[in-house]
Amino acid sequence: MERRHVLTACGTVLTGMLAGCGGGGGDATATETAEPTATETAEPTATETAEPTATETAEPTATETAEPTTTAAAGPDGPTHDIGESFTVGSGDEAIGYRIAELFRADRIGSSANNSTADGTYLIVILELSNPRDEPISFPNNSFLVWNEEQILYFDDEATPKIGDDDRLDVTPIGTATVLAGSSKTGAVVFDVDPDRSYWIRVNPTGDSGETHYVPVGSVSGVEELRSSFT
Repeated sequence: MERRHVLTACGTVLTGMLAGCGGGGGDATATETAEPTATETAEPTATETAEPTATETAEPTATETAEPTTTAAAGPDGPTHDIGESFTVGSGDEAIGYRIAELFRADRIGSSANNSTADGTYLIVILELSNPRDEPISFPNNSFLVWNEEQILYFDDEATPKIGDDDRLDVTPIGTATVLAGSSKTGAVVFDVDPDRSYWIRVNPTGDSGETHYVPVGSVSGVEELRSSFT
């Protein structure tokens, strides 16, 4: 019998029969290609993009916007003056001059025999009232106010007259005073205020001319206290 020699694709000479290559070579090729491709692409892409973007944008924006909003406070809608500064409200036959000289606070006003006790605390406003008109004027009690954004307070007409009997102050009440033409008068009015609040003195014009003027009181607890001699 004649034998034939056959050279296979694997480089092996087989005698008497044809033989194929084993399947191991195909498996190795698939394994080496699939695993590194999936691992190298998926992991770094997800990690590098997600974390820095969320952290850098959210935190500074919230902090910078919130604080100024809570601390902001609305101011008055007219000219503002300091303690001791003279100013005029209105013009012509409607003009009145003012100067807030001093501020005090006290829980009671008057003498030991005749006094008033505040519901909150008394704010005592000592002021000079000037009359630039040709006719006498009365104290404008409906136009001279203590004010904040939630309260409008008129002077206390029961406590104010008793300021003249209080030996801690050398001043007379001015709430019912009349000031002659070209003259001025110094006196005090008393307001019953909340000791834990802040206020402005607000002076409205008595007629149609002029703006509303303001003098800051600030927190009532920061106003100088008159020590009581009552027992």
